[in-house]
Amino acid sequence: MKKLIALLASISMILSLSACKSEENIESSSDNISETSEIAENSQEQEKKSSTITLKNSMSEKEKNSVSIGNITLDVEKTDIENEESDSFNSEHIVEIKWWDKEELKNYYEELKETDFFTEEEYGNAIKFIDENPDIKISQEVLIDGRNYMGINPPYNYDGGGPIGVGGDSDETEVKSFDELKEWYKEECKRNVEDRIFTQEEADQNYSDMLIVWQSVIDGTYKELKTKPKTKTVSDWGFDKEYDDVVAISGSIKEISIYDEELDTTFIVHITLPPDFDENKTYPMLMMTDGVWRLGDHPALRKLMEEGKTEDVLLASIGYDFDIDGTDNAVRGKYFCEHKDLFLNFITDNLMPYISENYNIDFSRTGLYGHSLGGVFAHYAAFNSDLYENQPFQYYIIGSPAFWSPYSLPYGDYEYKSEYGYFDRNDTFNKTLYISGGENEDPDYEEYYEDNDTTLEGISNLMSRLESNGVTTAECKIYEGSNHYEYIPDMFKEILLKFYGKSE
Repeated sequence: MKKLIALLASISMILSLSACKSEENIESSSDNISETSEIAENSQEQEKKSSTITLKNSMSEKEKNSVSIGNITLDVEKTDIENEESDSFNSEHIVEIKWWDKEELKNYYEELKETDFFTEEEYGNAIKFIDENPDIKISQEVLIDGRNYMGINPPYNYDGGGPIGVGGDSDETEVKSFDELKEWYKEECKRNVEDRIFTQEEADQNYSDMLIVWQSVIDGTYKELKTKPKTKTVSDWGFDKEYDDVVAISGSIKEISIYDEELDTTFIVHITLPPDFDENKTYPMLMMTDGVWRLGDHPALRKLMEEGKTEDVLLASIGYDFDIDGTDNAVRGKYFCEHKDLFLNFITDNLMPYISENYNIDFSRTGLYGHSLGGVFAHYAAFNSDLYENQPFQYYIIGSPAFWSPYSLPYGDYEYKSEYGYFDRNDTFNKTLYISGGENEDPDYEEYYEDNDTTLEGISNLMSRLESNGVTTAECKIYEGSNHYEYIPDMFKEILLKFYGKSE
């Protein structure tokens, strides 16, 4: 979504130029979870068993031939730009820009026209402006030190003057110079933080990046990209604060690229090996969805193993190919909601069997985690697990399930309220659930709930339904003082200690 925002900013600029032509963590809330709970007892009982679960691989020949496995593709030379208010330009940064000329721009507008992105009038004005400016060039892709720039893009041959059209249709404005632009963009970044489009760290980074990119155009120090670059590393994924920690353990991280025909999608899976990994040993695994964020959680969890607080566990996270924006909720909704059945098929019958052919996994003690839309998917996966011959997961960790969210999308259904008919098909539930949320998260998305349950209401109602169906292997924790996602690091540590902790 952030990459789309940057592109839309460029499109907004050309539309405004057209108009202008005729004008222009939480601190640990980890309460100790009772070690005498039934879940803990079940977990301890399972630890005594050796895994006898095997999985059948249903991958086609095309899918098998698509797989590649190797070391993680980190951009280890990524430069850490300080978040500072200084307007000074650091000439050591490498700025690369791909410019679209008149024909490339018109072709792209033709494609956008089919998506109803523009009204006929807006489309006509944009094409007219392009035709009246045959030498026009628009910055389509901008890189700083090899990573994607997410801010507002500069005009071609910009010299520091004005006027510059900024903002969208509802708040269209015009600045007269680069200095005015900087002040406007600083306020824009603040608004993005308030609207939860960016975190404060991301907004600070974007502002700092904007100074560098625009100054490089003013000074003519940027490099021109002749072809559209493709992100080839995880350095653009959303875990900037943990990036150095990921680099530090990169020698223990394997990267799998695996294609699924039904979804016509290539997925990127990262597996972090535990300390002193022995390929002859059998390990449980914790599989996390939303790899674009969750890879950043691997180092802290691996540290628990290094400190001897937990047994060794394979940590895995599943994301999408590097040219797919895994932070975009439209993308997440596609796999977690619209095509959740195909995504679960892929994980159950393709991905996990393939991984098991490369690593010895104790599937009787392996878990699947999802958060928000991913939490909706984890719930779906748990209560459709009985439909599969393969049983790769015993634990299902359901974080802040946004059961309300699919109803703001075009493919919502109410089957989740009956656990997808699980208890019509079965008398008992033999999986283990850990369901979590943040105490303060309901106001975060209040405008979207309409007549549906809030996140916390959805969790409460789920626990009530499970109790009424005699489920005793479900535990719920609401983290004090936390919003939608702040509790995740603490929750992961508790999960690892709960399911894989060593006795003192």
